[in-house]
Amino acid sequence: MNKNTNNTIVATSFPSKEISLNGINYHVIDAGAGDNVVLLLHGQPDTASVWRYQIDALVKAGYRVIAPDMIGYGQTDKPQETARYQGELIIGDMVALLDALELKQVDVIGHDWGAFVSWELVLNLPERFRRHVAVSVGHPDRMMSMSGPEEVKESWYMYLNGQPDTASLYAAKDGEFFKHFIIPTHPEIEEVWSRMQNPSALNGMLNWDRANQMSSFYLAMVSGESEPRKGQVPTLGIWSSGDTYLWEDQIKTSGALMDADWRYERIEGGSHWVMLDRAQEVNALILDWLEKN
Repeated sequence: MNKNTNNTIVATSFPSKEISLNGINYHVIDAGAGDNVVLLLHGQPDTASVWRYQIDALVKAGYRVIAPDMIGYGQTDKPQETARYQGELIIGDMVALLDALELKQVDVIGHDWGAFVSWELVLNLPERFRRHVAVSVGHPDRMMSMSGPEEVKESWYMYLNGQPDTASLYAAKDGEFFKHFIIPTHPEIEEVWSRMQNPSALNGMLNWDRANQMSSFYLAMVSGESEPRKGQVPTLGIWSSGDTYLWEDQIKTSGALMDADWRYERIEGGSHWVMLDRAQEVNALILDWLEKN
């Protein structure tokens, strides 16, 4: 793994391919070989390279690893229309990815928005997934249960990302607001900013929050349109004490919505991007979980 001249981390050691999924050209790392396959789904504001330490560990342990740059990020297409980032469409893209690679069942690991996608995949298509790891994000129906006002306040940045002038705000003065208020704890701030200086990339990142509004999720819970679902795929939840974006209770208590094996692990001191700054601990937890029958 190295960096190019504009500080963007390049996954030179990992083989990759381009796959067209529902009209979007996805850049997909496909590393390792064998029948045991792990799908890695990154979140905001990253690329598949955020998983580089996990890819190394998994491949060395004998797994084949599939890690796409999610829509709007990295070398994957960045459509500018907000509607293309709706959760159900992205979930459809990931199912199409499994079908294109002729993978009937895989393990799946998600972080941040990638964990939202991984949760929805295992909740809606449990037969396609053997085991699940959710990093930072709890069961989506637990997240939207609104047990107190603090939980609503913790999502302030998601509301901000949906505002009309946010792209201009983040781009101003070499990303000053974005760096200091949105990603201050990211271990690789300048790498992220090197990508977000591209207006199409910045707009793509914001489209995830624009297309999947928190108020819509809350409305579904308040109106009773969405009954809490029970997870059928064994799931490991990982959260770090230094996560300044997501509160512990939303993932710690997700076991109440599981009808399959559930395990929660708290890592001390890591940031929201615990797969980067506590990689060895995360890798050990993941490998132990995936190796269970």
